[in-house]
Order: sequence, then C-alpha cells, then structure tokens
Amino acid sequence: MITFRDAMSLLCLCAIVMSLIPSWAPCETLEEGIEALKAGYDTMALPKLQEAIRILQVQAAGPDEEGSAHYHLARAFEGLAIYHTNQGGHDEALHCLEDGIADAKIAIERTPTASRYHTVLGNLFGELAAQSGIIGKIRNGRLAAASYARALELDPRNALAHVGAGIGKLETPAAFGGSFADALIEFRTAQALDSACDEAWTWEGIALRRHGSIAEARHAFTKALEVNPRSDHAQRELAALEEDF
Repeated sequence: MITFRDAMSLLCLCAIVMSLIPSWAPCETLEEGIEALKAGYDTMALPKLQEAIRILQVQAAGPDEEGSAHYHLARAFEGLAIYHTNQGGHDEALHCLEDGIADAKIAIERTPTASRYHTVLGNLFGELAAQSGIIGKIRNGRLAAASYARALELDPRNALAHVGAGIGKLETPAAFGGSFADALIEFRTAQALDSACDEAWTWEGIALRRHGSIAEARHAFTKALEVNPRSDHAQRELAALEEDF
C-alpha cells in the first residue's frame, strides 16, 4: 500500500526528472526544417539557414530511410556555403560544402533513383569547383556535370538539373566543351519546364551580361524577381548590373 510519504517522494522525483528536461526543446518536424531552409535560402538569411541545419540534423539522425532529411540538410549546407562565399568566408564555405556533399551522398545511397538528390550533389560539386584551383575546378566540375547528367537521366523534366547543366556549360571554357549558346538552351528549357524556376532566369541574365547583352540581362533578372521577389541571388545580380551600367 502506497503511503502519503511514498506519494510525496514520487512527486518530488517526477519534479526532479522534469527539471532536467530542457523546457526549450520542441519536437520540430522535417516540414519546419524545410520551411526554414526555404526562407533562408531565398534571402540568404543566416539565422534561418542555421535554424534549418539545426532542425534537419536532428531529423537526419533519425531513421530517414528514404534520405529526405539528408537531402534537405545538404541543401541547407549549400545555402550556408553560398552565404559564407558572399561574405568572403572561403574556409567556412569549404567546410559547409564538404558537409553537404557527405549528406547528399547518404541521401543518394538511400534512394539512388531520386533525381533531385543527384541535382543537389551537382550543385555542391559546382560550388566546390568555383572555390578551387585549376585542378580542383576540372575535377569538381566533372563531378558536377556527371551528377546533373544522372539527374536528367532519372527525370528529364528536372528544371534545376537543366540549370545546373547550363551553369557547367557557361563556366567551362569553349576549348573544353563549354558553350554560351548551349547554356542558354539549358536555362530556357528549365524555364519552360518550371515557370517558377527563378534560378533559370537569374543564370540566363548572368550569361547574357557576360555576352554583352545588357538590356536582355536586365530583363532576365527582372523576370527572376517577378517569379521570386525574395531571391537574394537575382537582387544582387541586378544591383551589380545597375551599378556597372
């Protein structure tokens, strides 16, 4: 029979246990991590990107049988790498890219047929190529191209994979197979496949500016911002264009 003293002792024990559980520890969901990622990636907002990584790391530590949490975590590290690059943080960007590549590879291991998983791996290798010396540019550029090619094998209608393939063709010297015209074809294919793909318009603008087509580049950046007014990438490119011209 439980006595009054036993009951009070049990209540005290429960109170002690509850005090050891952090009151701030919410049960955050994958969807909340994705929402933070979307907000942080579009605007390059550091707090949101950090929030996304914190939530998605917890989700990735769980079962994550299909690799979805690892995929979104890889995207969050990609976003944070871009943020650090914009701020001049080369070493921080490299660290984020390495973490992102590791997570993207885990996602692919768990669902090899997911086109978007190969796309984000291509993005990460592409960013790594941009951060590297000549040998690294060649090696990582080839890895990026292979990832985009695989993504498009799995889903020819993957707009972001077309954007990635276009970036590769734009950034690769003509002597090694690069082509301004082919890059534009990829960007415009992405636009046709997904009218909400602001990166397709932003990269078309970048390509046109490099080619000297300033009015057309301005139109492309403006179109990107019509599609996604929060796009930090399009805002920065348009601002740089207006400053120079």
